[in-house]
Amino acid sequence: MYRINLTVMALCVTLLWVGTVQAKPTPPPPNPTLVCQQRKLAAQGRLQLCLALNSANILKGAPDNSAACYQGLTKALALIDAAAAKAGTACRYVDNGDGTVTDNKTGLMWEQTTGTIGGTNTGKINDVNNRYAWSTGGNLADGTAFTSFLATLNNGASTDGGVSTPITGCFANHCDWRLPSIVELQGIIDFNATGCLSEGSPCIDPIFGPTQSGGYWSATTYAGYAGVPGIAWFVDFDNGLVGDDYKTFAGSVRAVRGGS
Repeated sequence: MYRINLTVMALCVTLLWVGTVQAKPTPPPPNPTLVCQQRKLAAQGRLQLCLALNSANILKGAPDNSAACYQGLTKALALIDAAAAKAGTACRYVDNGDGTVTDNKTGLMWEQTTGTIGGTNTGKINDVNNRYAWSTGGNLADGTAFTSFLATLNNGASTDGGVSTPITGCFANHCDWRLPSIVELQGIIDFNATGCLSEGSPCIDPIFGPTQSGGYWSATTYAGYAGVPGIAWFVDFDNGLVGDDYKTFAGSVRAVRGGS
């Protein structure tokens, strides 16, 4: 009888254990958008590592092989995008929740605008209605795009010279904002954006915030006019086209940080 009871008890414990294991909830499947973001961040990290190793090799006398690093990133992003599309998602842009947007394709961080187009200006540095000149004249970067817009974004302060405390006061806690090159600015044109090529509907992802259907200054000077350096390139998000104008013209701006 004693042996039978032990056997029955062992069987009951086993059944209880099996039941407990079976009752364990199944973890939810991974979020495909989150997986896509993680993979792109990892790809950007591998790019930076590749570039750092390339720089070290250059110091040793090896030829510059940075192009291979960027080719590797391009291939990796293509595979990640293909997998994301198959899962029914995409993850190029991330709203960081602090007035900035990160582009997982380029690694660049962009200023996110606020306000209402044509409405009352909020007084914020990233209000969509703000307009700035590239230069006061000639080729100098002394217009309000630099002396007011970028100067405000990068207006940091420190209590101890940055020895042990972070610099505060800069936009989104970053003090290295700049105007984008014309290539970088073209990179965020989105002809698939809803209403693109329709009046009042800019060709850009809405994650960037309200965007004027007009010219946004780049940091790139136009070299086509010999002896006339006072002209710079801009992108017109109304139609996604690139144009140029005198730097004294007051246009829209969108700051960026990161990259080379």
